[in-house]
Amino acid sequence: MIGTMGATRTDESLQSTLEWAKQRMKGKGYIVRSPVSLTVDSKLAIMGYAKKEGQSHRIVISEWALDSEMLGGLVLHELAHIYFTERGACSHDGQILDSVLDSMKEKEGLRARETEYLIDAFNHLQNILVDDIVFAVMEEKEIDMAKRFFSEWVSERPTGDPVLDAAMLSRNAFAVASLKRRKLFEAGGDMFFKNRGFVTALGQRSELEFEWIEGFLEGSRAEWDNTEFRSSIEEYFDRILSLMRSSSRLEDLR
Repeated sequence: MIGTMGATRTDESLQSTLEWAKQRMKGKGYIVRSPVSLTVDSKLAIMGYAKKEGQSHRIVISEWALDSEMLGGLVLHELAHIYFTERGACSHDGQILDSVLDSMKEKEGLRARETEYLIDAFNHLQNILVDDIVFAVMEEKEIDMAKRFFSEWVSERPTGDPVLDAAMLSRNAFAVASLKRRKLFEAGGDMFFKNRGFVTALGQRSELEFEWIEGFLEGSRAEWDNTEFRSSIEEYFDRILSLMRSSSRLEDLR
């Protein structure tokens, strides 16, 4: 637990990080106009997230992320989400996601695990779009840290669970696409071989689907209108769901 004096220092440090991130974005023309606060959640399992509270926004950071070298990048990332939300981007319109999932539940009978991992896949799409801002404002040292960060996202071995493996494939595709989109991916590097081993082990069909999903994420555009965005995520979800159901062991799904 953080004591009173420690909490004060933490609050001051976080506020300083937030102001640094806002100024870094402003310097590149990305101005966040809403009031933004930053708090710590000692029980949060993920590094952090942003949420809208009326006309303001709050960035919530996990306590364990405070010591991460990626803390500044995390705050930049969450501010970029807020920037997209302020501008009403399709990628940050929760009604579109809810509508697509409701339609799939009706047509496909989505199970809870499938829905959970499709939401994760949607987050990959959101994140690759907002990270265009993050990479635009980062310096070379910070970009090197980001490359290591994405390399750690890549899974090397399938689990044998088709639902989880499809989710891991989409996560690998997100990591690879994040670097390819910024011309930072090293063909023949450690990340390349880890991903190739994973996808090859899943078989030829998964290799083809990986290529489509990675290409989709790499080429996704923040400028899509509502119709284009909805159509794009419908196909994206359909392909991932098809991989999830590639095994006859559907009774294993929960």
